[in-house]
Amino acid sequence: MTLPTGVRAARNLLAASLGAVLLATPALSQDKVELTYWNWAPHIDEVIAIWNEQNPDIHVTVSRAAGANEIVQKLSAAHTAGNPPDVTNVTYGDLPALIVNGLVADITPEMAPLKDQITPVAWNLVTFDGTTWATPQGTSPMYFFYRKDLLAELNIEPPKTWEEFGEAAKAVRAADPTKYLTQFSTGDAGTMAALTHQVGAKWWSLEGDQWTVDINGPEAKKVASFWQDLVTTDAVSGMQAFSPEWGAAIANGSIIGIISAVWAPPLIQNLAPDTLGDWAAIPLPRWSEGVGAQYSGGVTGGSATAVSALTKHPEEAKKFAIWITNNEEALAAYVRLMNIWPANLAARKLPQLQEAPAFIPDEKNFYQLAGEIDAATPTVSWGPNRGIAFDAYVNAMGEAVQNKSSFADVLDVVQKVTFDDMKNQGYNVVQAAH
Repeated sequence: MTLPTGVRAARNLLAASLGAVLLATPALSQDKVELTYWNWAPHIDEVIAIWNEQNPDIHVTVSRAAGANEIVQKLSAAHTAGNPPDVTNVTYGDLPALIVNGLVADITPEMAPLKDQITPVAWNLVTFDGTTWATPQGTSPMYFFYRKDLLAELNIEPPKTWEEFGEAAKAVRAADPTKYLTQFSTGDAGTMAALTHQVGAKWWSLEGDQWTVDINGPEAKKVASFWQDLVTTDAVSGMQAFSPEWGAAIANGSIIGIISAVWAPPLIQNLAPDTLGDWAAIPLPRWSEGVGAQYSGGVTGGSATAVSALTKHPEEAKKFAIWITNNEEALAAYVRLMNIWPANLAARKLPQLQEAPAFIPDEKNFYQLAGEIDAATPTVSWGPNRGIAFDAYVNAMGEAVQNKSSFADVLDVVQKVTFDDMKNQGYNVVQAAH
């Protein structure tokens, strides 16, 4: 990944200093190595216990010092203070910011032998300009989850195209005004990004030392306008996902379906435990023509494991990072405890991934379908200022809703803010030509 001039110089100086220290420090191969690992996932201690039992000379301690939404700020602060964790979990979307700030180590040589074992979607999210900076944990194939009992009562077929989806949304409202097919969260930049990935949008891409920002292309604007039509005609609900109101609507059936990812069944079960067996899962609708007919959806969610640039035990830290994302026993525990869909292709043959999730027992091919969706998902990269872009989206979309102005124009705002910010930071960046 190409860095701004000031950051690149600082990183070169840091690397030289660290190299001198490492060369001057005698090896302590007989000492027990202690690693600290930041991870916010529930039950992660049970996975780490497997490692610690198998590796008595490299002990890992889990810390929940940072959550998914604060990893960049807290890791940066810890790095500045000189006490970062040796290894950290990081969302794919936040990884570029860690890279450009010099917080994580290059693990290209260690990861190179694993390339063919990892799904291309995930590999592309951790590799920039030929350098690999983290080892991917999983991916998030997107589905439309819906109450099959409620759609059947309304005599409405599950939609296979987005055009059919719009018709189905309006048919639900006409058949039962107390219900919506789904909701569109105007504050959810990640879902909008994923929906535009499906039609070929690459919000950021890197070739050589040049970044390209491509957020507001004509196809992406059509996606925004499609959802604006459904929101403004009250064909879909405008409530925000993960709000108490939304949770209650899922539980009582007033929202029939949700756009989500492979990890959603336990979430739905938590919201609506009495609906066990009532849900179905199908791939996201595709567009009837163009690139959107080729791809099954976009990239949303997912995390990776990165090694700190300041770890005192780089070899041990890299060994652990690769183990927790590629070892069969570790991934079996991750699947069982946290319902991930592994980026490691061999792990997708684990016995528990050959059965339907417990909450949707009729979906026997659920995980087979996940692989098919994953294979039809475009490879994209996140950029170093994803937070800036997403904040711009939330603010501009809020104004558009309030002023009843164009959702498509929101993407113009996000494009400008994102490009200008990267330009001001010193990146070699251009805007996509349309």
